[in-house]
Amino acid sequence: MIRARWLALLATCLMFAGFALPAAAQSAGQDAPKKTFLWEVKDGQQTLYLFGGPGLGNGDLYPVSFWAEAAYGRAQVLALESDLTDEKRFAADTAGMFYPAGDNLEKHISKDLYDEVNDFHAAQALPFEASSHLKPFALALGLMNKEARSVGLDPTFDAPFYFSAKAQADNKPIVEIEGVARELKTLDQMPMPLQEELLKSAVEMAATGTWGEALQNEVSAWKSGDVDYYTELELKSYAGMPHGAEVRHQLVEVRNPAIADRLTSYLHSGKIHFAVVAAPHLVGPNNLIDELTRRGFKVQRL
Repeated sequence: MIRARWLALLATCLMFAGFALPAAAQSAGQDAPKKTFLWEVKDGQQTLYLFGGPGLGNGDLYPVSFWAEAAYGRAQVLALESDLTDEKRFAADTAGMFYPAGDNLEKHISKDLYDEVNDFHAAQALPFEASSHLKPFALALGLMNKEARSVGLDPTFDAPFYFSAKAQADNKPIVEIEGVARELKTLDQMPMPLQEELLKSAVEMAATGTWGEALQNEVSAWKSGDVDYYTELELKSYAGMPHGAEVRHQLVEVRNPAIADRLTSYLHSGKIHFAVVAAPHLVGPNNLIDELTRRGFKVQRL
């Protein structure tokens, strides 16, 4: 199963919509204090808050935990993996998800996989013409997006949308950790065999109808703050792929040192940053928490 984090990129690429704070998020009430996917990073007297988002959600997830809301309130700057508030720049940055005119999926993947994808669309009564202009990684995300929405989960209810809406309302500056173009480049430059593996996995999961339940379990584990169970589900999501460990390495692990570099610069900026990244960066092998700890920072889960 492909990481839900990338769904937000596809969802806004195909259907860009402003994120309004859910009614629950606008209320004055707060959850009872409990641990969540939030870490405090300190270097002496300098502080940064690091929050892991679920990738999918609904209005029931917000407001997030007492500690996360309090940390955001204390922060002077919001840092996001990608700032999705500039529609024009976003459209330009995400153009690489599509093949240019005259090109299509059939020219880039094996005939067997192409036939499998085509047959799946026919069985589901889905229009294949539009899908055939998406690159393999993007089509895989599109199928996952469809399954997520079928069980009431929406990528535009992920933490970056929620906190960017709050920051705009609060006139709080927003900075980018990576940016959409760089994130999509990571996917686009994956070797074609791995992209084919992503797409094949997506088709098979969608065809069996088991994807929605798996996504619901991940979001429930995130909401409960059960990091250990979330980690188990996160790693299990790649276990069905022949080269799942390498796929995860490409999507998550190789990016963590560069993300840590940017977080280090925020930590030493003189301003308190609240940084939101995808929760998978914070769990499993070679995670971001371990990377920051190796750099000598004091990292504590709140």
